[in-house]
Amino acid sequence: MCDWTGKNVLFASGFSGIGFQMMHQLMQREKLKMLGIVHRMENVEMIKKLQAENPDVKVVFMQMNLMDKVSIEQTMKKMGQMMGNIDVLVNCEDVLLDKDVETTIGINLTAMIHVTMKAMPYMDKSQMGVGGVVMNMSSVYGLEPAPAFAVYAAAKHGVVGFTRSMGDMHIYQKTGVMFMTVCPGLTNTEMMMNLRDNVTWEHSEHLVEVIESAKRQMPEEAAVQVIKAMEMMKNGSMWIVDMGQLKEAMPQMHWQM
Repeated sequence: MCDWTGKNVLFASGFSGIGFQMMHQLMQREKLKMLGIVHRMENVEMIKKLQAENPDVKVVFMQMNLMDKVSIEQTMKKMGQMMGNIDVLVNCEDVLLDKDVETTIGINLTAMIHVTMKAMPYMDKSQMGVGGVVMNMSSVYGLEPAPAFAVYAAAKHGVVGFTRSMGDMHIYQKTGVMFMTVCPGLTNTEMMMNLRDNVTWEHSEHLVEVIESAKRQMPEEAAVQVIKAMEMMKNGSMWIVDMGQLKEAMPQMHWQM
């Protein structure tokens, strides 16, 4: 099980949704050392609210453009140097804009890869780190097809593939860094608004109607389960978080060397 005592936790996340609810809940861990947030826009009021929840935990925000590799590199270097080492990295930036392929792939997948690789020197026990955990936010659409949101599904399948690959035992033995991915089901977040405007193509009306009428979990209850999955400390694992319940997703092997 994960011990949060003295840990530096870094979120690549906005100020809403599951990621922000995770921050709230982690701030209740009295022994946490530092909470870092990197995002394209600062929300001063939300940062103050987080800090007020636990004055003993230092909350730090740095602005970062997820569509700019140089911005990611510079920001992660500053954050890593400030923290000294990064114990936990949570990548939970999430956008659904299928008509904008570059942004959908860029934020959901490419940025996640860049952030992770730039954090690794401050996590890798063979470099400046002491090991740790990387939790990458995918989706149930990273496990199954999403005909209405094919681009989003492609990005989230990429998140699963990257995380499982980085969770290889050889990498863990060298770095001490565990990789895990969580796949939330339908969640009542801002991303669920205006679904009809964000489909891959126009032949999706019925598919969107089904999604809009389906039950959704609340971000707060999903966050509880994501943290629980992280605390399992199971390298290479995939977890489905749906309707406030946690279940491990077991991959099926189709090919092996």
